[in-house]
Amino acid sequence: MPGTSYKPRKGLPRTMFPRILAISALLLLAACTRGETGLEGTLLFRDAPLAGAEVEIYLKGEKDRSTNPFAGTVTDEAGRFRVELPPGRYFLIGKMRQESASGSRMLMAECPANPLEVTGGMRKVPPFSLREMGRDGALVPDPGTGVRGRVTREGAPVAGAFIYVYTEDGAGLMGPSYGEAVQADERGEFQIDLPAGRYFLAARKRSDGARMGEPSVGDLNGVYPGNPVTLARGEMSLLGAFPLAPVEAQERQARLDAGRFAPTGTAFTGEAVDADGRPVAGVYVFAYLDSRMVGKPSFISVPTGSDGRFSLHLADGGTYYVGARSTFGGPLEPGEWVGTYDGRPDHRAEVPRGEVRSLGPIVVREVW
Repeated sequence: MPGTSYKPRKGLPRTMFPRILAISALLLLAACTRGETGLEGTLLFRDAPLAGAEVEIYLKGEKDRSTNPFAGTVTDEAGRFRVELPPGRYFLIGKMRQESASGSRMLMAECPANPLEVTGGMRKVPPFSLREMGRDGALVPDPGTGVRGRVTREGAPVAGAFIYVYTEDGAGLMGPSYGEAVQADERGEFQIDLPAGRYFLAARKRSDGARMGEPSVGDLNGVYPGNPVTLARGEMSLLGAFPLAPVEAQERQARLDAGRFAPTGTAFTGEAVDADGRPVAGVYVFAYLDSRMVGKPSFISVPTGSDGRFSLHLADGGTYYVGARSTFGGPLEPGEWVGTYDGRPDHRAEVPRGEVRSLGPIVVREVW
């Protein structure tokens, strides 16, 4: 099986080589003193092992083409990879460019289990599938391939509901990590064009008509009972009725008490306010690990109540870049509230592990 590589990549500045050598020496020492640690798993495409795919390990969740991976390797003929790493917290992505007579295509996906904690031994990463990406990063549908259905509530059609397509179910079919999203028409009917593969569907209709955001009590929510949906190339699958039900207070609280909203002992607190200092309800506060503050945030709060107060729970102490929005995911839209933590010009805040730090007021403005 392929091993790790802390090898200098082509084009790296010479000043990077001493740092890479130092890291390699530390890893060798760690391997000798604590035993082998790192990540191992399997990459798939359309549920089949993917040989020759690149596995890249990053120290931060957000990166661009100028960011070099911390470590990397290539999958073997069975789609397996193994990367030796010192104990720490990592973000893993898989990618592969395939060339053919008809052109090239890029396969890529982030590991749904990110971030991955390595503490001791080789951590097994659950297998996950890469997907074909277009120039804009969206899924590229195969001709004549997709799903059709009708969103209902107690047998009646639900007009205007949003249907979300996820490529993995590890996030509980919540959040902005979906592959595609469409809106049902006035008859509750929808069609989503997709590439061949396996998918998980969810649908929601929020009382305020929003496309994104944590469902509130009374909003309609549902997961397709036939998940996962497997599509062959050229297959348009007829799903039939897709039932939704109102979100109940007990159900919503149980969701908030788990996962991304669960108290951890390390947190930022504060208040979302407008320019006049009045509290603003319905605002999510985000924490990023990257100063550019783009893409999917690493941590998110429960939306603020009428008092504007928030608690943003974090997995560990450290440095974060903090922002706020009244929805999460997608471009800014009119009527949305948005702002940043301005205690420092770069919106940076630190908190030790196991402590709760108050950020004070975060000023948000309404976009028009």
